[in-house]
Parts: sequence; structure tokens; C-alpha cells
Amino acid sequence: MLHIDESDLQPLTIFHVGDIIRLISVTMRIKPIATLVVPLEVKEWFKRFCRHHDLIYFKDGPSDSYQTRVSVCVNEETKKLRKFLRSSKMEGGSLFVNIREKSNIAHEKKIVTDFLQMVNRLEGKMYGYPDCCVEFHAQKGPSSRAKAYEEFLESRRDQSVPVEFWAVAHAPCSSTCQETFALGRKYLGAVAEFSESLGRYVESRLLLPRFYQTGGGRFIDLQPLDYYRYREDLAVSKEQFEMEVRSRLPQPIEIVLCDVPKPYVLVEASEEPPYKTAFPNSDMIGTMWLAYTPEFGAYMVNARTGKLALYIISSKWIPKVGEEWRSKANFRICRSIKTAKKEEHIKM
Repeated sequence: MLHIDESDLQPLTIFHVGDIIRLISVTMRIKPIATLVVPLEVKEWFKRFCRHHDLIYFKDGPSDSYQTRVSVCVNEETKKLRKFLRSSKMEGGSLFVNIREKSNIAHEKKIVTDFLQMVNRLEGKMYGYPDCCVEFHAQKGPSSRAKAYEEFLESRRDQSVPVEFWAVAHAPCSSTCQETFALGRKYLGAVAEFSESLGRYVESRLLLPRFYQTGGGRFIDLQPLDYYRYREDLAVSKEQFEMEVRSRLPQPIEIVLCDVPKPYVLVEASEEPPYKTAFPNSDMIGTMWLAYTPEFGAYMVNARTGKLALYIISSKWIPKVGEEWRSKANFRICRSIKTAKKEEHIKM
């Protein structure tokens, strides 16, 4: 993995790469507002960074022993957002007028659906996402996140996903959405302009293979390792792991030794074997044996300690979270490619 030349930017390596992109895109005035997961170990550095770059941040979700969730924007954007909220027009009327009008409808489920769609459109506008993607997500809800990944799989492009696709935070309306790719290029251009070495670091992280676990777009980055180079340092041999996996998952089973960096967010949950479904969790960071059966499930242990990190299968997990999280892309590894750069004008 590449390093970052500037010492004052080193704490960014503690962040997930997606959060680095979002933070710098706001800093460079490319993105109006972003929601980030800030690791507690660099919380004070994050506060200093925001003060230095005239950024406003506020808590926007729960905190635990690992991280806190915050939203960040620049001073001028708060004025724009307040103006937008005051004059917001949603399908011919004010957001709040629409809610009052809908209150006369007998079908309460439709009231909730209409309200949530309006909230999604409002958030999409605030965060600067493409209109086509915002509308698709508003109509389809959480399951919209699986569509693009399934399209990559069905068209056999899941092993060559353009790196720009991973730079965005929203759910793309399709795997060929040009507005999404253009926005990804703009974000990556902003990072590279902010710091060349940070740009190289971010790109190297985005080019890592990604293990896709859920229809909601949950991934873990992983760096495949050569077993014969590392086997002397491992507590669990390849033969031991293969034997163990055969009792857990059906064929066809794919197995990979890999290094897993910190994921986007860590889940705090106390779960006992035989099924450990908290994804992603702190036990998944480090040198791992990962086995998976596409669409069916996954099994992961720490290769240096033998500790169980993940054991999840669709038949046990989907009933807990709902059918909307089922996807053909579940439990597969996607790979990325670097595409030809296109010039994007960055407005400061």
C-alpha cells in the first residue's frame, strides 16, 4: 500500500477510503455536504482539520467505542441548505405542504412511502447526487443499492469495475450511469489536487478487490496474499482451513488468504458461534482466511490466531434483515480497473 507524503495527512490512513474522498471533496468545495464515519482515535485531529479548512461538522448518528458518525460541510453551504429548505418544491408544492395534504389519505402506508420518498429526494439534493440516481433510490428504497452490482455481474464486468464507481457514496441507478462516473472522476480529481500522494493512496485503495456481502452494498476491501510466502507465520494452514470450510459451506467454494484493512464502519455485536453475522466487525481486520460460496454464504477466520471472524449464510441471515437485502451479487469478490482519466473542471 502506498504511503502519504505529508505527515499532517497521515491520520487519514485510519479512515476508510470512501470517507477520505468525501471529506476532501467537501474541503475542495466539490461536494456540498458529506456524512463520515470518524474513528475515535483520530477525532481530535479531525476537529483541527475542520477548523483549518473552515468546515462545519455535527454529529449525525450513533457513536460507539470505535467511531462516531458526523456530517461535514462548509460555511457557505449551510446558507444554501437553509435557503433550499425554505423554498423547497417537491412535485409541485412545499415538502411540508405535501405532507399535510397526504394526511387525508386513508392508506397510512402510502403516507409513509410518500414521505420517505420526499426525504430521499431532499437528501439527494443536499448531498449533490445525480438526479437519476436520487429518483431511482427514492422509488426503490434500500434494495436499489444492489441493482448496479447485479448488472456488473450479469454482464460479466464484475471483475473490471471502473475505479470511479467506488469513489461515490450514493446508490447508482445503473452500472452504466455516466453521471455517476463523471461525479466519481470529479471527486478523485479533487483529492489529487489537494495532495498528489493522497490521490495515489486513495486510488491504490480503490483498486483493491472487494468482497460483497449484502444487497445493501456492504463491502470489505481485501489484499490477496501469497500463501507460500506467509505460511510460516500462520496459525491456520491452508489444508486446515479447507477442511474446516467443507463442513460449513457447499460447493463451489472459493478460498483466499488476504489482508483486510479497516472497513467503512465497524459493527459492535456480541454473537456466539456457530453463526457470527456481525458484518463488518473488528475481528475481520488483519490477515484472514476467507471462504465463500457465491449467493450462499461466507466463512472467515483470522489466519494468525484462528479466531472466527464471520460465519454467515443466506438461509439464516436473510430472514432477519428482509428479502430486500438478497442479491445475486452477495458473497462474491468484485475487482476494479483503472480507467483513462478525463479532464474535469474543478470549481473553487
